[in-house]
Amino acid sequence: MGSRKTNAKGRQLQDLLEEGYLYCIEDDSSTYERNDYEEKIDWIIASQPLLTFISNVETHPTIGSTSGHKPLTLEISIGVEHKPTSPRTSFSFKAANWSKFRKIPNDQLQLWNQSRTINTTMKIEEYNMFITNSLLVATQAAIPKLKQATSSYIISEATRSLIKTKHQHYRRWRKDGQETDKQLYYKYKLLLTNSLRNDRKDHYKTLMSSLCQKKMFSESVWLTVRKFHQKRIKQSFPRIMKYNNIVATSEKEKANVFAEFFQSEIYAAPNNTLPFHDQVSNQVNVIRNRMQNTDDIKWKKITPEEVKWHMKQLRNSATGPDNIHNRCLKNYTSQLIDHLTLLFNSIVDVGYIAIMWKKANIILLLKPNKGKQQPSSYRPISLLSCLGKLLERIIKQRLLLELNARNILPQHQAGFRPKRSTMYNIVRIERYIKSQLHHPMKRRHAAASFFGIEAAFDSVWHEGLIYKFNDLRLPTYIIKYLISFLENRTATVELDNTLSRLFTLSSGTPQCSPLSPLLYIIYTSDLMNGIPPHTEHGLFADDTALWTSSHQLANLNNRLQQSINEFEKCCKAWKLKLQPIKTELVHFSIHPRKKYKNPVQVKVEDIIIQPATSTRYLGVIIDNRLSWRTHQKQVETRIAARLSLLRFLNRAAIEPNHNIMINLYKSLIRTVITYDYPVLLSADNKIWDRIQIVQNKALRVALGLPHYTSVDSIH
Repeated sequence: MGSRKTNAKGRQLQDLLEEGYLYCIEDDSSTYERNDYEEKIDWIIASQPLLTFISNVETHPTIGSTSGHKPLTLEISIGVEHKPTSPRTSFSFKAANWSKFRKIPNDQLQLWNQSRTINTTMKIEEYNMFITNSLLVATQAAIPKLKQATSSYIISEATRSLIKTKHQHYRRWRKDGQETDKQLYYKYKLLLTNSLRNDRKDHYKTLMSSLCQKKMFSESVWLTVRKFHQKRIKQSFPRIMKYNNIVATSEKEKANVFAEFFQSEIYAAPNNTLPFHDQVSNQVNVIRNRMQNTDDIKWKKITPEEVKWHMKQLRNSATGPDNIHNRCLKNYTSQLIDHLTLLFNSIVDVGYIAIMWKKANIILLLKPNKGKQQPSSYRPISLLSCLGKLLERIIKQRLLLELNARNILPQHQAGFRPKRSTMYNIVRIERYIKSQLHHPMKRRHAAASFFGIEAAFDSVWHEGLIYKFNDLRLPTYIIKYLISFLENRTATVELDNTLSRLFTLSSGTPQCSPLSPLLYIIYTSDLMNGIPPHTEHGLFADDTALWTSSHQLANLNNRLQQSINEFEKCCKAWKLKLQPIKTELVHFSIHPRKKYKNPVQVKVEDIIIQPATSTRYLGVIIDNRLSWRTHQKQVETRIAARLSLLRFLNRAAIEPNHNIMINLYKSLIRTVITYDYPVLLSADNKIWDRIQIVQNKALRVALGLPHYTSVDSIH
């Protein structure tokens, strides 16, 4: 390229072009002409995103040039590109006129003919659209839209003057090449850096002074803490994304790349690979036909009191595609409650959910320690209709009562269940291992294996879940509702206020749906039925652990492998895939440092898993000695960053409010310390001494006390 001979520079340039970092623009015309010789040796090479703005590339005659090179011209569009507005409207609820808001829906809802029966799918769609439009009209009339606030602070006049002077000297230096202008440029550059640093300090001092004058639990205090603590930070995306030989540069192209990835790999319908799968599919077709032909089901209707109670429990979460906010629903009137009750009962009677309620706007969260360029590095979060989620809460409560009354849910499934937490299974593991290692008759070896299921919620097989609804003999009205809930779901990816194409979700349960966790627990409720009695298990949603013990190492290995094989067999039957990369094995031994000739090892998906000295399970690091030292070091590392934040906030405030600082200490630091206290009760006193030291240090920082302040003075 650009030379008759191949050389090192040419190879480097060719490698860059093949890797896709640079792109070559050409019009297939020769660019060098001398005497009777012509050759193309001049090229235009550009990278993204500049490449998308280049157009009209032309090669012109030499125009009397003696060099023989023809000039190349191109056009670059540098006009300001207007950023699209968000598909979800943000409102300033602090400035809302709620009395006006409650009046408008009442006037709108009175236009509906109460004598009409809602017994078809078309009538449900029409009625839902009528209620939605009534709420939207009231929202737009009574609640002003939220203006986009600038996140940057205002710089001082001195800083503005330094910026202007620095630019002047830079331009003179580049134009004339004078050494004095160069020196002045670097001088004012340093002064500008110091001035900007002082402006930031003044900004933080003003901010903290205003916070310390407010109430302890005010929203502005916690918004500021989240900002400093890097919570809820806006997601950024790379300039170029690649997937299946598709290179995306614009926001629309990137959004469509995510849509293609989710539709083809995450939410694709899993193939039938076993005869059992075909049997389930045939049975589900029979169930669907039976449900469609089932009318006049007797069931306990949803009452206005039930709707009102669940409406009061709503959180101020993000809106879905219909832009109805939970804050608007919580400012209800009796007439709105009556209409929603009628709509909900009609939906359950017919067994049909409105299309808008089954459409989701998917936002993306980058997974920890993942590269931004690949679509698989992002976790999809579905934003659903708040009206639809209100009915889901009602159905979930009724379904949970049914499951608990019949004792259907697994005993050791602690995820998303009342009066259960992550500590439930962690304490079970800790007590079991200690009882085996310190057995009064004879000490035993113990081992635990920890599994992760790939795309757990997103890979739920719809037909398999419907089959289990029928197998559990759930009430008919709930099965009809859940079949409609799973079928014909669609979504669009929202990326920087740009929506992708609409695509279908053929598997999985939507994230952020109140029903999804419970449906996943039902789907996986029988995965442990084939586990032998010598092995215990624990589940927290998709986080699974198996542990067992034995006097002999070989027998321990066989027991654990047998249990893993049964678990793997059940997962394949229900189209769930284990992740060997995320599978961890820990061998708890009487002599942890001893090297065994045949150490414990297991196979998962034909991949050998070697034992590790420690592993993280549900936020706690479990080591092979159960000493908790590794976990304690990790806790101290987490607290160190929070201590720095607490120290910064205290120093930034001229007169810190001790109530606010103590409250920040309780929320940022003490929660980390007390999370794992049930298992640390049996830890060595040295661990508790370290915890006490960290707590004393945090209290000194929160109260602004010097490091030599005595412990008695702090407490």
